[in-house]
Amino acid sequence: MNSGEINLSIIIVTFNSLPVLKDCLAHLKEAARRINHELIIVDNNSTDNSPSLAKNIWPDVRLIINRKNLGFASGCNQGAREAKGEYLLFVNPDVFVDSHCLEEFLKFIYDKEKVGAVGGRLHWPNGIFQPSCRNLPTISNLICSRGSVFERFFRGSGHYTLPDAAVPTEVPAVAGALFFIHKRVFEKVGRFDSKFFMYMEDTDLCKRLNMIGFSNYFLPAAGAVHEWGKGSLAGSVKRKWHHHLSVHRYFRKHKKGLATLTILLVMLTANFLITSLLDSITPSKK
Repeated sequence: MNSGEINLSIIIVTFNSLPVLKDCLAHLKEAARRINHELIIVDNNSTDNSPSLAKNIWPDVRLIINRKNLGFASGCNQGAREAKGEYLLFVNPDVFVDSHCLEEFLKFIYDKEKVGAVGGRLHWPNGIFQPSCRNLPTISNLICSRGSVFERFFRGSGHYTLPDAAVPTEVPAVAGALFFIHKRVFEKVGRFDSKFFMYMEDTDLCKRLNMIGFSNYFLPAAGAVHEWGKGSLAGSVKRKWHHHLSVHRYFRKHKKGLATLTILLVMLTANFLITSLLDSITPSKK
């Protein structure tokens, strides 16, 4: 790390995140070499020695070790409370940033006001674009989102994820996998809502940023490979369960109404059961 005041705090929440964590840290080291930065890792009671590996690769890492898994949102908030940087970058362990990614984030936000969260352009290892920005959720756009068994029947009724763009673009919400924000703004909006154990905490925070007058952006110049789903050894059914719970929590928080929540509960329950069954009988493609 360069001498002088810290400009950027990089925060990673880990939970049994080997082996991808090694590549994640290697890419971050390369991208941060010309930036005054610090690395904070919050470990949610890993049993695979993720903290030890991080310390070996990045000796001056600041480690926060939890005795139990507190969830992603709480872990991010822990790291942010300890951060000394003017800006925060939350990175999933399965994200490998491009060499210029961090500089692009800092360059974009410089001298701009009312910028909330900024998300980078994620792509698969083969280079194919991976949607990382989205509209705020409604029942209609969730029905036709990826992962919904109802999508084939309701295609065209709404769009949840957003397409690629060649230039910085204002968007309703960005993904927490690569999430850049001014620390002052993060504190002003009230941090992530720790009631979201994992998933939807990013969308919830982006909505709250909009509510207090900040705009969120997709920044295509800040690129990264995302090995989606490989950042933790948590099983796919468990992740799917938390995702469905978080979607319901989001609607209970922002779209109260007996009819809406009843319809949503039926839809989410059916989707969870059917997709879990299909996953159990369909060979993995990965």
